[in-house]
Amino acid sequence: MFSNQGTINIQVKFKDFDGTVANQTMEPSEITQLISPDGGEFRKLMTFDDWPFEVYRYEIEPAKNTITIRAKKLKNQHAK
Repeated sequence: MFSNQGTINIQVKFKDFDGTVANQTMEPSEITQLISPDGGEFRKLMTFDDWPFEVYRYEIEPAKNTITIRAKKLKNQHAK
């Protein structure tokens, strides 16, 4: 989803799930990737390692130049 180039750090943290996703980076202009193209709202669903997750929070930390995406498994999804 992100270019993995740039100065903004992207972290993904899961609720009630032990999986992890490697941290990524992005250019500041890529922040629009967090907006759904079909409605102008923040994305509420994202796929990580081919598993769908519900995004319940975005945290922006300007002092750390970091965006943290907090997600949880969709109901009826089982861990690999």
